[in-house]
This record gives sequence, C-alpha cells and structure tokens, in this order.
Amino acid sequence: MDGQNKDVAQRILQAAIRVFNKYGLRKTTMRDISESAGMSKSSLYYYFRDKKKILSSVIRQEAEILIEKLRTAVQQAASPQEKLQAYVVTRMRLLFELSIYYASLTEAYLEQYTFIEKEREAFTDFENSTIQEILSEGIDTGIFRISDVITTAKMLIIIMKGLELRLIIGKSMDDLDETVSTMLDILLQGLETH
Repeated sequence: MDGQNKDVAQRILQAAIRVFNKYGLRKTTMRDISESAGMSKSSLYYYFRDKKKILSSVIRQEAEILIEKLRTAVQQAASPQEKLQAYVVTRMRLLFELSIYYASLTEAYLEQYTFIEKEREAFTDFENSTIQEILSEGIDTGIFRISDVITTAKMLIIIMKGLELRLIIGKSMDDLDETVSTMLDILLQGLETH
C-alpha cells in the first residue's frame, strides 16, 4: 500500500474508532464508518471489504500500541518492584484509552471471530512472559522469594483483570495510581525476601 492509501486507511480506522466508541462494536455499520470518515460507502469498500476487516485492523493496531508502551514502561523502571508497578499502572491506563481493544477483550459475542481470539491469546502470552521475566529478575536479584513463577504470574494477571472492573463500572482512573500502589505493597510484602 502506498503512502496515500495508507493515510486514507488510517483515516478510516480513526473514524471507525470514533463510531465504535459512540455506538458500540455490535451496532456500528459500514455506513456509520463511511460517514464519519467523510467518504462514500463504495470508497470505504475499496479499502476494507467489511466491518470485520476494519475491526481486525483497529484491534491489531491498538494491540501493537499497548504492547509497545508496556515494554517501554517496564524497560524504563529500575527494580523488579518498580517494573511491576509500571506494568500494572501502564496496562490499566492504556486499556482505558484503547477502548476498542479493551472492548474486544471483554465483549463475549466477539468470541465468534477467530482473529479476536488470536489477539487475546497473543496478549495473554505477552503478559505471562513479561510478568514471569519481572518475577524471575526479582528472584535472581534476591528481592523476591517465589517458589512457582508461572502460578504467581497467573495470579498477578487475575488481580489485574479484577482491577479492570474499574474501567467498566467506574469509567474513572482518578485514584488508579494509589490503588495499584496499595495493592502492590500488600502483594510484594508476600513476595519479597525478609
């Protein structure tokens, strides 16, 4: 795809995000997206054959953003404790901002789409490996005492998913840093060597 076509495709994806946020993933139509992008439906079909392709592109783009920013947050933190803190806070903030990706992870009807399931699996694999690396670093440096890194990583992910309820119910991230900090303080006291 040449530069001009990429720009138009990106404009369509941005329009789709606006419309998905307004009407929801299920209710959005190709007409809604074409109108938001300021183009005819036939022009829209030139770039994307259906809503599924648009949704797939949006989700893939948002997943790439999420993973890259999580990697950066972890790399910029110094200690394993700070890395866990940075990972959890960044994850929660980005899921709140990347609303289409988050909706794709939570809306049950989307399970019929295999590409969504692949994205979910890819993100879960990324999360598991990243958290396991942080925990292993903590063990190697004598900061954490963990007997089962895999199970501990899974438990941390479950806790993070519990915090996601704030995204659904509260729609506010006002006290996220404090909540995450308190949760990690309690958790890390159990993980840290004494």
